[in-house]
Amino acid sequence: MQNDHSFLEIIDDYVESDRVTLPPFDKTALRIQMEIQKKDAQLSKIEKLIIADPAVSSQILKLANSSFFRGLSKVMTVRDAVVRLGLEEITRMVLILTQKELYNTKDSFIRNYRNTLWQHALVCALTSQWIAREAGYEELIQEVFFASLMHDIGKLFLITIIEKIKESKDVPFIPSPAIIHEIIKTQHAEQGFRLLKKWNIPEKYCQVAKEHHDEKFDTANVPLVILRLVDKTCNKVGISVDKKSDVGNPIAAEANFFGFSEIKLAELELQVEDSLKRISSHYNLNPAE
Repeated sequence: MQNDHSFLEIIDDYVESDRVTLPPFDKTALRIQMEIQKKDAQLSKIEKLIIADPAVSSQILKLANSSFFRGLSKVMTVRDAVVRLGLEEITRMVLILTQKELYNTKDSFIRNYRNTLWQHALVCALTSQWIAREAGYEELIQEVFFASLMHDIGKLFLITIIEKIKESKDVPFIPSPAIIHEIIKTQHAEQGFRLLKKWNIPEKYCQVAKEHHDEKFDTANVPLVILRLVDKTCNKVGISVDKKSDVGNPIAAEANFFGFSEIKLAELELQVEDSLKRISSHYNLNPAE
């Protein structure tokens, strides 16, 4: 690697050469996501998809028997787990379980960054579902969860590239965390869009990754508008790698779209905090654990 290249150019070289990739999006998770969006979603089909993936099956059974979800009797089958947890919870858990592994690392700086990304993604996903219910978009519950969970995938991709650059010794030194953060902040939306397109994720989700920071955005894409509102709220209250960055960033357009008053926005902030408590209590917050 030439030493006269800027760090951003080196990252671009890694992107263009495909030397660093994230594993393709899990097919089981995507198939379940598509199935549950159908009006006639079939429990038996979702059960078969889970059973076909031993790793996911074992984790689902473990969760169904955890202290948070445990009932009077032990769950022994995937069907029993689906009945106990419900289709929506099962779909959430499959998405969480299959994405969680992408956030593992041994590097302390990268690990802290990824853990914060993971926390932010989960809080956004759970809180977005609350907004969908409150705003009358109950039918989009699963869509907004998926879109919100994946919206910052570009940040994960870029921090993974930076980790590989650190390991490769291709550069004489690694820029400060502040510079790394600025690079990721300015590049992640486009890189996330490209990555989701490469994974053949439906276009509406790709657009959420691409437009969630744009000044102008497609208001017909309701999951995008919901994500923008919850993303700004998370940043405002400090549940983000961009802590407090949206304090002065108006949310009027998104709030007005749903007719949210100041009181409702205050409820939203409380819901963000409640979502954080929820994932701390019964979702594994730290990917490395």
